[in-house]
Amino acid sequence: MHDLHHLLDVISRSLPGLQGRIGHAEADLLVCGRDGNTQRIATLYQHWRQAHPEAGPHYWTVRSWTYLVWQPIYLTLLGVHLAQRMPCLSTLGQDVQSGVVLGFCLSDHCPQRAAEGELINLAGSQLADLLRRQHVEFCQVQSIHGKLAQRLAADYVLAALLLVQRQLSLDNQQLRGLSARWLEALGLRGGSELLEVRLEDGRDCLTLERKACCQHFRRCDGELCSTCPKLRRDERLVRLREELAQAC
Repeated sequence: MHDLHHLLDVISRSLPGLQGRIGHAEADLLVCGRDGNTQRIATLYQHWRQAHPEAGPHYWTVRSWTYLVWQPIYLTLLGVHLAQRMPCLSTLGQDVQSGVVLGFCLSDHCPQRAAEGELINLAGSQLADLLRRQHVEFCQVQSIHGKLAQRLAADYVLAALLLVQRQLSLDNQQLRGLSARWLEALGLRGGSELLEVRLEDGRDCLTLERKACCQHFRRCDGELCSTCPKLRRDERLVRLREELAQAC
């Protein structure tokens, strides 16, 4: 119990908003594989369909899928690298409020501890299984191509590792090594990449080089993100240098 409290505390301090609690997942939470979960996924999808009818099914689908998977990805990677513990995801319940999946519940258990390499393999296997099952379940509501689903998940894996880099002051070579190990463990090799951007002060900062578009530009208030693969590379680099100069 103490280990689980420690893990949740580390995660919430590392990424405010990613708040977890210990207990039984209530009936209204998203729990992969639980009876009625497809209906809860359908409700999530319909929220975005109604909120942005102009954006179309590509946006509604990608938005809903990424909301389903981002928390288990961050929870796993931050747990392994910042708390040296692997949480069990078998009963993970995710909160949904107004179409936003934020906050989660874990059953009372003792997170697994091991050397970093072993934890990556164990956690990668567990997370990969969850992503596969979640994909099957999601497709009962709305079809999303397996490669697209994997690429979107891989983006979140690398985004979580970029947060780990800032928290642990890892150099770029260390981060590239971790990203390769995680993508391999998850069966997502090649799904996303890291891009090294040289800033005006001579620093080299890593950021995402996405292979999948989040479709945000389809909204009436949307635009192409700075990491969007639809942007020309030179335009991406200009925008990324501006952002990274302030963030790195």
